Amino acid sequence: MSEKTVKVEVKDRICILTLNQPEKLNFMSEEMAKDFRETIEKIKSDPEPRVMIVTGEGRAFSAGGDLKTMDGNVGGIPSYLKKKTFYFYKSFLSIMDLEIPTIAAINGHAIGAGACLSLACDMRLAATNSKIGFTFSKIGLYPGMGAEYFLTRMIGRARTFELLITGDTISAEEAYGMGLVNHITPPEELMDRAMELALKIAAMPVLPIRMLKEAIDASMSSDLTATLHKQAAYQAICYLSDDIKEGIDSVRKKRTPHFSDEY
Repeated sequence: MSEKTVKVEVKDRICILTLNQPEKLNFMSEEMAKDFRETIEKIKSDPEPRVMIVTGEGRAFSAGGDLKTMDGNVGGIPSYLKKKTFYFYKSFLSIMDLEIPTIAAINGHAIGAGACLSLACDMRLAATNSKIGFTFSKIGLYPGMGAEYFLTRMIGRARTFELLITGDTISAEEAYGMGLVNHITPPEELMDRAMELALKIAAMPVLPIRMLKEAIDASMSSDLTATLHKQAAYQAICYLSDDIKEGIDSVRKKRTPHFSDEY
């Protein structure tokens, strides 16, 4: 896949997906959308990866939508543009269809749709020199790729309003303070830290981790009783697995557990 706009490497059960247009600061073109969606479909059917890391080649995570494409949309037929844009966004947001946890390693600027792609991941690590901005309004464009959906759930209405209305770009430290990123790290340590987190997750039992990925999102729109019912049902399923036996035995014997790859 080295010639495509997205490249993939799998090692130690970790899938590293890299946006691969460094000379264009990983602008999100229609070609990249197609490559990205096809890549996600392949990973969905691959039993090896337990965690995915998403990052950008070069000095940017992604500078957002391709300006050339946007310029070509000016004056276009709204019904056609709506359909095309919806497919474009859903292609990148297909990452949310993965059963495995995802980590965005933000290695530089994450702007517009690029910032939204990082929010679509389950966790985010950001290099201290990175910048995050939802700059749609600055070019006269309504936000896209789920910006307000993700932001209101992560940082609340008031901060979402400010970021989207002003289009301001914030530092990694500011993003960390808002709760937009889990950790910040020196640029030269970013991928090592991301791999460290990914390996920790990959060592966990598969079944509860995949259940958690689905259940945490569902809990955002559920009440406590519905959540308790789901927890009770999912725990009952976990009690059928060999991993629960291994986990209990490892605690009793004060040893490192060795979980299976089955679920």
